Amino acid sequence: MSWCASTLRFGGRRGAATALAIAAAMAFAACAAAQEATPTQDDSGSPFHSLAKAFGFATDVPPPPDFIQQSRPDAPPPEIPVFASPNEPSGKPKNATEVEAIDNDLESIAKRHDALRAAYPPAARAVAAAAAEKSAKSKRKPAAAAGAPLQ
Repeated sequence: MSWCASTLRFGGRRGAATALAIAAAMAFAACAAAQEATPTQDDSGSPFHSLAKAFGFATDVPPPPDFIQQSRPDAPPPEIPVFASPNEPSGKPKNATEVEAIDNDLESIAKRHDALRAAYPPAARAVAAAAAEKSAKSKRKPAAAAGAPLQ
């Protein structure tokens, strides 16, 4: 008998030892599961859950502490519809003069903020630096276009 043929089947000493080890492991797992099993009520009623619980892959969730139970409402919350259209706004639509008034208010606020921003020294320096950089770029462009060397 070759080495390959003996490894593919449960035969000889190796096969008997492997079969004995598998049987012992299964017996040990069954004993451990039987020892852990307690006569409690299984809420799920699922045979898969009870089988997984017997082999130690699932557990029962203990009841929450009293302070959590007291903080929960007595009745379950109402269901929220998934594909419901949103409620329409309660106010009436604005007419053209009201829209223009809102636009003017926003423009005045923008001008006031621009004035505050211009008066802030770091912002004024940044604006001056950006203007100087822009003018320096505009001076360099005609020279580069004519083929003259850059400074």
